Amino acid sequence: MNFMRLQKYDMRYEDTILNWDEALPLGNGILGCLVYGDGPIRLSIDRGDLWDNRPHPTTVNDKGFNYKNMLKLVRDGSEDSWEEYRRLFDVIYSEHPYPSKITAGRIELDFGKKVKTTSSVSLGKATANVTLDNEQTGKLQAFVSAVRPVGAVKVTGEFTMNLHIPNYISGDENGECISDSGIGGERMHCMQYPRAEIISEGEFTYYKQYTKTEFEYGVVVLRKKREDFEELYYTVMTNKIGDDFIKQAKALLQSCAELGYDDLKKEHENWWKRYWSKSEIKIGDELLEKTYYRSWYLFASCSRKGGYPMPLQGVWTADNDSLPPWKGDYHHDTNTQLSYQAYLKANHMEEGKVFVDYLWSLRGQFRKFARNFYGVKGLLIPGVSTQSGLPMGGWAQYSLSPTMSIWSAQSFDEYYLYTGDKSYLKNRAYPFMKEIGDAIYGLLEEKNGKLYLPLSTSPEIYDDTPQSYLEPNSNFDLALLIYLYRTLKKYTVELGLDGSKYDEILSKFDDIALDDKMIVRLDKTQNLPETHRHFSHLMCLYPLHVINFDTEENQLIYLRSLWELEGHGMGLWVGFSYGMCAQIYAMALKGNSAYEKLRQFANGFVAENGFHLNGDFKDYGYSTFHYRPFTLESSFGYCDALHEMLLQDHQGYIHLFPAIPTDWKDREVSFKKIRSMGGVLVSAKSKNNLLAQAEFESLKPTTVRVKNVFADRVVYVEKNGKAEAITADEEDMFTVELIRGKTKLYVK
Repeated sequence: MNFMRLQKYDMRYEDTILNWDEALPLGNGILGCLVYGDGPIRLSIDRGDLWDNRPHPTTVNDKGFNYKNMLKLVRDGSEDSWEEYRRLFDVIYSEHPYPSKITAGRIELDFGKKVKTTSSVSLGKATANVTLDNEQTGKLQAFVSAVRPVGAVKVTGEFTMNLHIPNYISGDENGECISDSGIGGERMHCMQYPRAEIISEGEFTYYKQYTKTEFEYGVVVLRKKREDFEELYYTVMTNKIGDDFIKQAKALLQSCAELGYDDLKKEHENWWKRYWSKSEIKIGDELLEKTYYRSWYLFASCSRKGGYPMPLQGVWTADNDSLPPWKGDYHHDTNTQLSYQAYLKANHMEEGKVFVDYLWSLRGQFRKFARNFYGVKGLLIPGVSTQSGLPMGGWAQYSLSPTMSIWSAQSFDEYYLYTGDKSYLKNRAYPFMKEIGDAIYGLLEEKNGKLYLPLSTSPEIYDDTPQSYLEPNSNFDLALLIYLYRTLKKYTVELGLDGSKYDEILSKFDDIALDDKMIVRLDKTQNLPETHRHFSHLMCLYPLHVINFDTEENQLIYLRSLWELEGHGMGLWVGFSYGMCAQIYAMALKGNSAYEKLRQFANGFVAENGFHLNGDFKDYGYSTFHYRPFTLESSFGYCDALHEMLLQDHQGYIHLFPAIPTDWKDREVSFKKIRSMGGVLVSAKSKNNLLAQAEFESLKPTTVRVKNVFADRVVYVEKNGKAEAITADEEDMFTVELIRGKTKLYVK
């Protein structure tokens, strides 16, 4: 990525930032920092593994907390049974403040007065700059090291420094407080931890926070005075590294100060330079490119090898003295799946692989959950979980739905598909999906020769009411079931194993339920009744590709199902709805529609710092939701839809520029190093809506099929400086033998 072009999309604020969710975001996947304020200047700091993992008492002690009892209560249908259902599975989510993601606190720099600031973040250098009163009062520069668990700040001007411990952590001197969760008007009691003491020791200021368990953590700041400025180095550490973690934190900060701010910044910038070289798009649309690159800046800031995958808010837990929106948890009903849906094509492999590594590491916990809650062998993933994989409850229709495990497991399948790594297939993807397949099969009931789940839903239709349980199998569940066992069948063929049992299972599923107009329904009995935020009933179209846009009949299914969404309107959509809708439009090769939905998302739901704020907080009229709880997933659903407009490969061939909108057709559109299946990196350029050239980079000789979107049926293939002509076949496809290295395709 050209640095000068990336600089065009730097985050810039001409006015003082007063809200934490519009702050300057910095991070390295372990530490996060938000810079904002008018006096004091606030550096809100976070660490990815700061969690209160205490389970709710019901999930571990109540004998009624299991799937068998859930099924009994739903089928009974009485008001008393529904109240008991809600007590056991729903209200436990908000009944206590734990389990929850928590934040570390903040560093406050007080310049003695309110200040007017201008500020920015350089995407290329991942560095924040803040100017106070046109430099009359001072300025600061800050970054979170890309290679060390340390933040660094260079400050000019006279200031005092304070540490702030969030009110909901310990409350008043008696540990009492009430905090607003920020969603739905819920009020939650604070954590009631022992009050931490802020200690000043020479150049160090720190506090050590005890909790209600053996877990401890601390915030440590080192203040270094130089001749014309001051440097601050800070970190957050926990007792996971030992009881002397404060001592270790001090040693780490001292070593960074000895290295020096400038050298620390140089190694930090080198990491980001390598990151930005991985891929690039150039579409000539400033709004869409800006949103795209800011999203990938956020991705690398909160998802990194060796850390944890991003939960709802990544490493930027709310700095409002309250619990984060939705407790900052892991929602496996959309959020984690969308968050890790686009990294493969963007070629950000190390930063994205953290999600599948995390799921793999929790196999033992997921097996225990399958056994204790569902009563089956294998593994299943709670739809809403703590960082340690414990169920948190909530709307049980998705928080305790077994098919959410399949959607999460798709990340293993896609990692294999986009690397072509057969050892990964054998040792990770197949075993993980097989255990989910075993567990799901243990739940299925056979009726009249067909297999059904005992309970079936379609998130988040009908919210948390009894009506949300649909006629089994809902199209959401059915699409996931078909995808799972088709994938397992495919794996057994590739690995030379017996997959006959998967053939038998697949033969016992119904077809996807359509109405007489070929519209995908919610279940066999009903269509989507009104505008709704979650297009879960269309999972069969995307991302599962159970139905492809490949025949006249299937094309009709796509188009009429999309027309139904359009007919209901966007009134009850939220941010992620726009990316999801754009994905399906791209699959249907409707570039104008996909483009419009991405523009609406970027215009209406994204703050200047790239944060997706869920509702129509700018009042564009895109939704009746005007709230602004920050979550990350929608930005990457957006990126994925944009990728699918530029390159599709899910039907066994590469289709370049399949869904280009009319506005782009008279300009040059290009991309570099977008990853396609098999691990092949593709670079391509389109002029006047025709493919001008394409380049394929492969680690090994392989064969690809490329749909002909050139101006001619004869093209030239160049390898090692030598070119030969090839002709498209009867299906208007080119079969291209790639060498190890680069192979070019072009028209003379």
